[in-house]
Amino acid sequence: MLVQEWALTGSKSFVADAGVTDCFAVVASEGDEPVLALVERSSINDSAVSENVLIDLTKRAANVNFTGVTPAQVFRGDAVAAALRDTLLFGALLTAAETTGAARKCLNSITEYLKTRKQFGKLIGSYQALKHPTVDIYVGMENARSFVYHGATVAGDESFDKDAEIACRMAKVAADDVMVYAGDRSVQFHGGFGFTWECDSSLFIRRAAWSQQQFGDAMHHRKRLAPLLLDS
Repeated sequence: MLVQEWALTGSKSFVADAGVTDCFAVVASEGDEPVLALVERSSINDSAVSENVLIDLTKRAANVNFTGVTPAQVFRGDAVAAALRDTLLFGALLTAAETTGAARKCLNSITEYLKTRKQFGKLIGSYQALKHPTVDIYVGMENARSFVYHGATVAGDESFDKDAEIACRMAKVAADDVMVYAGDRSVQFHGGFGFTWECDSSLFIRRAAWSQQQFGDAMHHRKRLAPLLLDS
């Protein structure tokens, strides 16, 4: 995305909630410098917004073509790069919070099923092969929740310091890991029923696939955590 003569050129893909927003904060380049352009929805033609079909059907996103659109305002300067960096980190933390909540809901559905479904005359929750993974999900969920709480305490109004960056990245890693595992186990524990639309397991595994790509997946954040932690 570029700014040329006070107009934008280029497009953005998978813009969250693009169909219902009133204003876009568009990251663009002016020469070699990053800028932040505010674009009002009314300045964009409807034909420039094309809805995406997402794996998580509870989410909405669209591709937006900003070519030829004049921003309402453009922010420049050294503070822009820092603000964009903090926005991505805070977005990762907020996504981690939502993902951890989804993992909690997934865990609840698993435990309810284990307490009611019988196989070979016994509740399936009595089998260790199902008990142990369920405990792993619980431990992972509590671990992720702790990271999210910590991230919320160190993320303030000032520019994020090293501790805040570490906290946000670790929260995203923990939340992604537990949600992917919980969604997978939920499908497997429900058997053939778990693969159908009638079972909520399909929703959880779809949420896991979508949320881990938002603001960087676990591998992305681990790569950036390594130098931060080794330098501590």
